[in-house]
Amino acid sequence: MNLSDKEKKMLDGVWGMGPQSAMRLLVTLGEIYGAPRMIPVSSCHVGGRSYLISGEENIEWMNDLLNGGARFQVFTSTNPCSVDFQQWQEMGLPEKLVLNQRRTDEPYLKMGAIPLGSCLPYQLGNLPLPGTHFAWGGSAGATFINSAFGARGNREGSPSVIAAAITGVTPEYGLHLKENRYGQVLVDLSGLDHSSMTLSQYSAIGSYMGRTLVDKTPVVVGLPPTFSQDQIRFLISPMPTAGAISLCHLAGITPEAPTAEVALGGKKPEFSSAVGLKEMQTSFEKLTTTRKEEVDLVCFGCPHCSLPQVREIASLLEGKKIHGNTRLWVATSGHLKDIAQRMGLVEIIEKAGGLVTTDLCVAPGAPFHLVEGVKTVATNSARGAYFIPGACNVDVIFGETRDCVQAALKGQWRRSK
Repeated sequence: MNLSDKEKKMLDGVWGMGPQSAMRLLVTLGEIYGAPRMIPVSSCHVGGRSYLISGEENIEWMNDLLNGGARFQVFTSTNPCSVDFQQWQEMGLPEKLVLNQRRTDEPYLKMGAIPLGSCLPYQLGNLPLPGTHFAWGGSAGATFINSAFGARGNREGSPSVIAAAITGVTPEYGLHLKENRYGQVLVDLSGLDHSSMTLSQYSAIGSYMGRTLVDKTPVVVGLPPTFSQDQIRFLISPMPTAGAISLCHLAGITPEAPTAEVALGGKKPEFSSAVGLKEMQTSFEKLTTTRKEEVDLVCFGCPHCSLPQVREIASLLEGKKIHGNTRLWVATSGHLKDIAQRMGLVEIIEKAGGLVTTDLCVAPGAPFHLVEGVKTVATNSARGAYFIPGACNVDVIFGETRDCVQAALKGQWRRSK
């Protein structure tokens, strides 16, 4: 690779073993993918923060970097983790997990990470601008930034994100290159009645697209003129789990896709398909793993809930009580919870018997298997439904927000017509 003088000095260990280790990792990654050089990154986001995901090996590695002089050189925020530090006892989480999570977080904070504790960093101050380069862990956030804001980044594992945060650079390959960002297939959603579509339905469509397109970059047409950030999030976030999609062009929304023709680079699509209610329904069926009606836990927040989502859930719970055998958790960031408290939304949810959690991951890093009595979880997120069974060894029901709230109130699942 063609390295700058500064990069060569890092590789030679001039600034210590920590930066040297980080640069070695990036050079190796770049050589694997044939990158000609390093490019500067403006934003990093640590995805593998959860102790249940990263474990003891990550703690040891991070402390080696810290003790070797490594510090973060760019804006670096943190993902959710395995616990809510304020409510872990009420949630029934073991103290050992809390202590291990604090050990995991310590080197990140000492190296300069901003503890946003959320998979919505773009709502909390970490927002890469169009055309700039980023290194993010957490496939939902990275795919969203590529697709909605036109910043450029690849799907990254935690080690390469940490290395980019320390060095300020990343190898130039993949979606950092304009020629690799053009769409390949056309997906038509014009047959849907968008005026009545729910977030869960968009989530189901995104899961179907990921499952069927695998690694093709789609160009989506047929969306309404006004398409909210939450709708974009729910449509896009399941794509990199059900498949390997890291960029989805939304015609008229994605900065690189003012039209479908521009997004396709002036070429004809490899193929075109229309996605409707039939295709959408397959995701609800495939991601639901049980026919049991009893629901032990209802969780919202994969990705973390926005304020409009918290408000919707609160409106469905107001004046009601959650069933004695069922829990309800609404996961969001600490910053948004503070605002929701000022709006009176947290009080409504807590009076109903639910919890608004912070820092907590309710999908790949979820601790559901450590909570006594939790065997079946209901969620309104296709992304969450994909991860929960494997991560926690529990059954999952994927359904509408309204149906999930009703399950929390009744203790049983009843899908609305």
